[in-house]
Amino acid sequence: MAAFACQRCGACCRWPGSVLLEEADLAAAAAALGMATEAFIAAHAELARNRAQLTLKERADGACEFLDPDGRCRIYAARPQQCRDFPHGWRVEGCPGRDP
Repeated sequence: MAAFACQRCGACCRWPGSVLLEEADLAAAAAALGMATEAFIAAHAELARNRAQLTLKERADGACEFLDPDGRCRIYAARPQQCRDFPHGWRVEGCPGRDP
């Protein structure tokens, strides 16, 4: 597997699709925003397509709602495990972080 170094371009955060959340993800993101977990869920999560988990809400264009206009993640230090695993745990065809 080729080495990957995040370029902090935000490209992986602009791909439509679900960022599935685990309990630890919810607690960490809520704490990073100074919110109670329940308040974070109400404001920033929704039922995933699999109807078994929560997912981060997306903007109308499919990008993550935590992606700032400058391409940076507002909760980077507390980003969900799925985001931390990119591109080695998952990847999408055509994404700049994809291994050759």
